[in-house]
Amino acid sequence: MLSSTAGGPPVRRVRGWHAVVAAAVVTAVVVAFVLLRPSGGARAVPNSPCAPVGSAREAAPATPDLDGDGAAELTHEVSRTEDVDLTVVPGSAHGPDGDRTVFFAHGALGLPDDVQVGDDPLRPTAADLDEDGRPDLVVSGAARILWGAPGGPRVGGAQGRVRLPGDGYRTAPVAGDFDGDGHVDLVAFREWGETRELIVLKGPFARSGAPARTVTIPAPGFEGTLPELVAGDADDDGATDLVLHDTSGSPPLLFTGGADTASGLSGKPERLPRGENVVFGDFDGDGRQDIAVGRSFVDSYDEVGTPHRRGRVSLRYGKDPGTWVVVEGGGFAEGFGAALAAGDFDGDGCDDLAVQLTRKKEAGDARIEVLRGGSAHGLGSTPWHTTGRFVPGDDRPGRGTLFAAADWDGDGRAELALLGEDHWWITDGRGRLEASFPITPRGRGTS
Repeated sequence: MLSSTAGGPPVRRVRGWHAVVAAAVVTAVVVAFVLLRPSGGARAVPNSPCAPVGSAREAAPATPDLDGDGAAELTHEVSRTEDVDLTVVPGSAHGPDGDRTVFFAHGALGLPDDVQVGDDPLRPTAADLDEDGRPDLVVSGAARILWGAPGGPRVGGAQGRVRLPGDGYRTAPVAGDFDGDGHVDLVAFREWGETRELIVLKGPFARSGAPARTVTIPAPGFEGTLPELVAGDADDDGATDLVLHDTSGSPPLLFTGGADTASGLSGKPERLPRGENVVFGDFDGDGRQDIAVGRSFVDSYDEVGTPHRRGRVSLRYGKDPGTWVVVEGGGFAEGFGAALAAGDFDGDGCDDLAVQLTRKKEAGDARIEVLRGGSAHGLGSTPWHTTGRFVPGDDRPGRGTLFAAADWDGDGRAELALLGEDHWWITDGRGRLEASFPITPRGRGTS
């Protein structure tokens, strides 16, 4: 049972799950892919309360259609020791087509042998860096570029590298127009010794990977953790804003874009409610992006017992930026808020919110509740559908956890991608399984 109450941020600190996401995992799932155009096919639907009208929706991050066929691609980056592999699953009228998966082994990506990597599956960043009209992929902390091409990325295609200063990068940069000048920029997190900083690379980018300009700003706090970067427009000004957070439940930091600074980001960030996951979405259909912060209270590596309390999602709607609404879900110690993904699952033009519940983050016991957007007050306080665990071995999600939400079949409704045991499961957001296939194409290795 869920309850919705107005209130401020929770205050209890727990140790976090050191998942590494280029933006969006999973989190955050939808903002890792950035093209400055409408997100998720947002549109007005007859008799729907969801009628996007504002500028923020037009500048929202979009899931990339890398091959230009009208359906988005499912992209996945995974590290094994010091190897990084990339898979690109083409979208189709029937969703992600596992039989046409393009696999890039570490060597095919042109990555150095000593590239620093994270511990968990990531998604590369997609953005049109060179402004040729095709989205490019930026992979791993080495920021390797797969330049966009007709038909999408292919092994042996044109590659490059973003010119990042120094070392200490473990995840791909996140993209957005942070200074509001109409060009795509990149922001990367760098940790080298005692130094933690944000590297802002201004677009457009040359084919050499060189940005127009590079600005460095301090990244406060987050000692001993690897923060995640999430991009969105929190204030409806058309410039991309940046959230910096880790997975320990510490307060995420919101840097406002379009500021009168060298970087384009505000010099003093705003502290958001404590939480381990952050996503942007238009949950009330007013054309402004809203912010959701999830906090499950579950320990990173299941070493500390979960307190006897419900997890929560804190919501701030674009129409009322001074107010946070807290939605508690699941049972006590069930880990509501362990992962989040925003997407329009019912095709009404409003984003819905998929919330993962996980009692133990390493136990593979996840289930997903979808809160429907478009009510008079935004997200409904009761889940309109639950995607539960299925029986392992029955070709259904057993240990699958929430990875992403996007419209991979081009029908105007988002689907959910669950990832686990080297396998994909694609559902329609209502629990109906649409596809299931292995991550790595048959006959392909991982080196």
